[in-house]
Amino acid sequence: MFIKNAFIVAFFPIYKLFEIFEPREEPLISLIKRAIKIFLLEILIIPLWLLGYLIIFYTAGSYLGYVARPIPISGTGSMYPTFPKSNEKDLKKQAAEIIGAYNFLPYPNGFALLGRRYFGHDLERGDIVVAENAIIAESTKKLYGTPSGVVKRIIALPGDAIELRDGVVYLNRTPLREAYTYKPHSTFGETFLSECKKITVPANKVFIMGDNRKGSGDSREDGFVDYNDILYVLPLNRQKGTLDKNYRDTSKDLDESSKIRLDRDKYLELLNEERKKAGVQALKYQPLLEKSAFKRGGVMLKYDDFSFEASRSGYTMLKAVSDSGYSNIVYGEEPAQGYYEADELIENQFQFPESKKFLLYKDYQEIGISEVEGTLNGCPTQVVVLHFAGYIPPNYSRDIIDSWKKALKQLKEIQPGWQKLKDNQQLYKGNQQDADRINEIISTRITNIEAIVSKMEANKWLSASEKDYANKDEELGKEQEALSQKLNNQ
Repeated sequence: MFIKNAFIVAFFPIYKLFEIFEPREEPLISLIKRAIKIFLLEILIIPLWLLGYLIIFYTAGSYLGYVARPIPISGTGSMYPTFPKSNEKDLKKQAAEIIGAYNFLPYPNGFALLGRRYFGHDLERGDIVVAENAIIAESTKKLYGTPSGVVKRIIALPGDAIELRDGVVYLNRTPLREAYTYKPHSTFGETFLSECKKITVPANKVFIMGDNRKGSGDSREDGFVDYNDILYVLPLNRQKGTLDKNYRDTSKDLDESSKIRLDRDKYLELLNEERKKAGVQALKYQPLLEKSAFKRGGVMLKYDDFSFEASRSGYTMLKAVSDSGYSNIVYGEEPAQGYYEADELIENQFQFPESKKFLLYKDYQEIGISEVEGTLNGCPTQVVVLHFAGYIPPNYSRDIIDSWKKALKQLKEIQPGWQKLKDNQQLYKGNQQDADRINEIISTRITNIEAIVSKMEANKWLSASEKDYANKDEELGKEQEALSQKLNNQ
């Protein structure tokens, strides 16, 4: 009975139309009545009937995920150039700024029957998705201060093998020409997927990345994303003609000429602009630091060790600087793996508080930059190494200087007495070794302390050998005191 009534309600207007327009012979008054019925049916009943169908279809479509919903996109720039990016420099401000809303379909869509889903969109490579899980929430909170989902592009599906080599994505051993990416040769590894490490996407998982590869936290760091973690999808075919207007020509992406080169002068100009804004002195270019940066870059790639301490190779920045014939007081090093243009490198570095603080350090005065191409674990890649150096006066305290001067004065006062020990042949003969040693210690201490006092009085830093001696002087003083007591008891 319910199905019958629903059928009558659904098709009643059509039935009435057929009834009204059924050919028949009628008097004029009947024709007028029929005309009024037709008018009322067209003006009132049919529109209401159509509106009811529209509401039903829209509700059903929304329930089944066929109706797109506007999803707000923040200005972090991880999907640039597909989506615009904020002009803000601070990451938290970028994340807070909404640069637009774009229509996504809920995922999954279609309807399920007996464990299978019908008439829904099957995820494809190139689809843009909104994903959210615990790992993503932790990563976004670390970057932006608050946990959130991410908007990224599906690069690989279950069963696909993915590998990163020299900034290029290899999918099932085939290099991809990705027109939607911001720059060619810009896809480098992170903690989950490192360079030249081939991985296969498991069942019910996808591998996602942002289009701005150097400014995107994604599956390279956070790992695969489960189908159940995907909330919305913007299919690839719905992007064409709207979101692809800023895509690149990829015809030369795999050529050597497509590799980006860093304009050192431009980079220094941009960095000095930022330092000027921060009220710190501009940097000057130092070729010897470029030389030391090149040495360090080669070692970084050889040992896969980008740490300042050089824990694997032992070849620190200080050793590279020394080998390059350069010397200073303050040193700093900033490596960046990949191929960069000047503005791109500056933008990426200033996104992160720690690297921004490092680049604006007030005591740096000189800089050297080197691009080093090589292999990392047998994989072709490049690292950009920046070396910084500067000088700050030591500003020794008066108490420290006076303590060294006092020690020097005392040594000079006692030195003649111990030198005359040789005149006492009887005493000297029986204690020659100790007598020579105490005079040697006193002479050594005087020579070295004079150098230390001279440097401190001039407010200059001690050399490495002078620092080493300063640390050992106390031991020499103890040895001298022990010998003095021994000889005085003879």
